[in-house]
Amino acid sequence: MGSPGAGKGTLAVELAARGVEHLSTGDLFRAEIERKTPLGGRIKTALDRGELAPDELTLGLMRKWFWGRPAGRGFVLDGFPRTLIQARCFDEWLEARNEVLSACVFLELGEEATVKRLSGRRICPWDGRVYHIEHRPPAIEETCDDCGGSLVRREDDAETVVRRRYRLYLKKSRPVAKYYRDQGLLRFYDADRRPAEIVSDLLSAYQPTPTIS
Repeated sequence: MGSPGAGKGTLAVELAARGVEHLSTGDLFRAEIERKTPLGGRIKTALDRGELAPDELTLGLMRKWFWGRPAGRGFVLDGFPRTLIQARCFDEWLEARNEVLSACVFLELGEEATVKRLSGRRICPWDGRVYHIEHRPPAIEETCDDCGGSLVRREDDAETVVRRRYRLYLKKSRPVAKYYRDQGLLRFYDADRRPAEIVSDLLSAYQPTPTIS
C-alpha cells in the first residue's frame, strides 16, 4: 500500500522475483480498458477523473483471480485493497481458504514528492517497464530499453489528476493502513528512497509502525 507514485509496483516486482506471484490491480484495469469492454469504460472514466475504481468492479476482478489460484500459493498484491470495504471482503476470502497475510507493506510519500515523481514517470505500453525522466531515464530518450517501443505518460499522471488522487488516497486508503495496523500487520517504510534500499530493509527485518489516525 501507499500513496500514488510511492513505488508499490516497483517493490512488488522486486519481491515477486523471489518466487511469489505478483498481481497488480492497475494491470487488470488497463487490460480491461485496452480491450474496450464495458467494464473497462467504467474504470477509465473513474481513473481519468483521479478517482478510485468502484469497489464492486475491483472486487469482481479480484474475486475471479483469488478463487482461480491454487490455495496456499504465495503472492504480493499491488494496489489492493484500497478501501475498507475491499480489505474486509479480502479478509473473508482468506478466512474461507484458511490463508493469512504475512504483512501489509505501507510506503509513505508526501504530496509534493508524489507530484514530482509521477509527472516525470514514463511507461512502456508494450512490456510495462517503468522509467523516470530524472531518476531512471532510458538510454534513448522516450524509448524503452528492452523492446524499443515509444514511452508514454499515463493520463492520470497529469499534476491536477495526481493531486486529486493524493487527496482521495488520504481519505480512502489511510484508513486501510490503520485497519492492518490494528491487526499487527502493518510494516511502515519511507518511500522517498531508492527501491533497492526499501527491498533490503523489508527482507532483513520489519520496522516498527507509527500511529496512523
